[in-house]
Amino acid sequence: MSGGDTEIIVVRSLAGSDLGLFAAHRGDARSKQRAININAPVAQALLDDAGFKAGGATLQCTCLFGDIRVEGPRLLSKVHKNWRLGGSKIEGAEFGELDARDFALIRSPRHNDGSKPVTIAFYSRNSDRVVHAGIAAIVERHLNRSTALFDEGSDAFAGLSRYCPPAALPQAGRAGNGAPGPAPRPPAPALRPRAKSVPPMPRDDAGAQSPRTMEEKLRTPHILERMLQVSADLSAPAQLRFMDTVQQLAAGLRALLLETGGIVRLTRDHLATWQAVRGKPVGFVDGGLANLSMLGSAPIAARVGGYVVTPGDTTPARESFRMLKYLIDELYATEQAGVFRDSFPDIGALRDAARISIEAAGAVRLVSERPDLGWVMVHGALVNPVSRYTDVMRDEQVRHKFPDFSSGALAELLPPGEPQRTGRDANFVSVYLRQLELLQQSPAIVCGVVERESSTTSVIRAVLDSLDDHRLRDLLPMPPQEWKQWFKNAVDPSDDDEFEGQRITDPLLFRCVLEPGEALVPVSIDRNELRRAPKAWHDKIGQYPQPLVSYLQATPWTAPVRVETFPRDRERFTETANLIFHCALLLPRYAFPVGLDIVDKFAKVPDWMSRPVNTRTAVVALRRALDDQDAKLFDTLRTMLCGSGREWMLRPGVMR
Repeated sequence: MSGGDTEIIVVRSLAGSDLGLFAAHRGDARSKQRAININAPVAQALLDDAGFKAGGATLQCTCLFGDIRVEGPRLLSKVHKNWRLGGSKIEGAEFGELDARDFALIRSPRHNDGSKPVTIAFYSRNSDRVVHAGIAAIVERHLNRSTALFDEGSDAFAGLSRYCPPAALPQAGRAGNGAPGPAPRPPAPALRPRAKSVPPMPRDDAGAQSPRTMEEKLRTPHILERMLQVSADLSAPAQLRFMDTVQQLAAGLRALLLETGGIVRLTRDHLATWQAVRGKPVGFVDGGLANLSMLGSAPIAARVGGYVVTPGDTTPARESFRMLKYLIDELYATEQAGVFRDSFPDIGALRDAARISIEAAGAVRLVSERPDLGWVMVHGALVNPVSRYTDVMRDEQVRHKFPDFSSGALAELLPPGEPQRTGRDANFVSVYLRQLELLQQSPAIVCGVVERESSTTSVIRAVLDSLDDHRLRDLLPMPPQEWKQWFKNAVDPSDDDEFEGQRITDPLLFRCVLEPGEALVPVSIDRNELRRAPKAWHDKIGQYPQPLVSYLQATPWTAPVRVETFPRDRERFTETANLIFHCALLLPRYAFPVGLDIVDKFAKVPDWMSRPVNTRTAVVALRRALDDQDAKLFDTLRTMLCGSGREWMLRPGVMR
């Protein structure tokens, strides 16, 4: 039975096993398959009833790849349970550029009895990236088991037909009555000759082999380079042991997480994702500090930016930038005048506390101004450790008091209507706790997103502790507790000679464990353990929330991003991770939410602003020295204001 003139186009996203059809791939092929897999429903549409019931038919095919044309009969037949399109191997070294996830477009009359010509056009992202991307945009959401079928008359068929023209019977073929077929027509103009020069973008090996073994994955350039960086101070034999250890740990942990449901798989589907969040505003928050050389009780320059976008909104109100906080003022209160007398010794702690509290203040303001927000992404950790930002103690006595916030700073850091704060309630620990409480009370899902690689192993340890020993008992070669301790020693060895000198961090291990489009089921992390906190602050620090922390692998070539949420939002983690995942894929070869990148650049305090703020800092302190008639402080400030950073008098030995 013939299908008349009605045509179909079948799109096959090639798998590694499909490449055995090409002579150029048979030398390194792992599969013995020598044909392209075809789904049974697709085979039924391609063949007439007689051919499908008989288990196969020979089709007269013209294979196209750039300016290459290969003609001849090809058998579409049922092999065991699978249908495959095979025939003679396709010769030509040029076909070696085809790889997994490249496309084969098959154009044929519906229910072909073998008398009608078939076109098979191949497209490689290595040689024609633009066309490959165009085909992917058309078929991505229609693929089912790597195959999609489009009928003539549909929009997708019209879009694909330019890449797969109809073919006449090849000269070697025969029509249904045995007469010679017409001469082949030349390639259609849309099929441009394949460029022989170097592609405009580097070859993307991501997904070339899917799925890959852990050994293959760890030897990809992106991960191998990072492992060599981490183990750079080890000897060559120790580096090899380090890489073997990473491979063993990653493979074992991945197998356990898959068995116990510890990995969330995210579907790459932009259409469905943006449709699901259509009309729900999403906010992004980040801040920046001026590059000040003096801090203490001096003025500080900081600004926090906010970017809000509403997916699906096409009006001018779709997106907005806003300055959430802008502060150039006295940040810390002090009973002493000036910045150098009796100052807190850890200037870095003062600066970090300023940054954390000012950025949190920006997030608080955004959720209070926009109660309609569905999500707020903060660039950085959601909950920070705070024990460092307390008094410096010696012999249980306060040696250096961590300064409280000034009244002007409190007006910026907390929303209007908050009661006045004095004493320890005006300290960073108390103020930051209140900011986190306000964020938890907001209707929006507030999450922290971090792209910088840390050197911690806390998430690995938390994941191991979260695994149920009862479920692991039948999966491990040793008792679960012994295995967990062995794993922890391998990750961060202390006196263990077996793993001496190596340290496997959270980002490195989960980069190996996770595949693109996967996220770790979040685990609870106590960032403010009381055993590390001063006793005087146990009552406040004990109230700090324990965030849920996960790692999300967006692409194969970058480290995973760390995602943190409040415990109340556990049930909506998959939804949140899916949004972050798709935000990270909005730009080519990008792996971080675009909105955070936008607001990060928007909020930075540039050097041209930092320099005059530095000058103002010194001038204000100079005035104080004059008012207090402090000659020593006056001379020191005058030297810093009038000299340069390279003055010999500013060397540490001279300043003592």
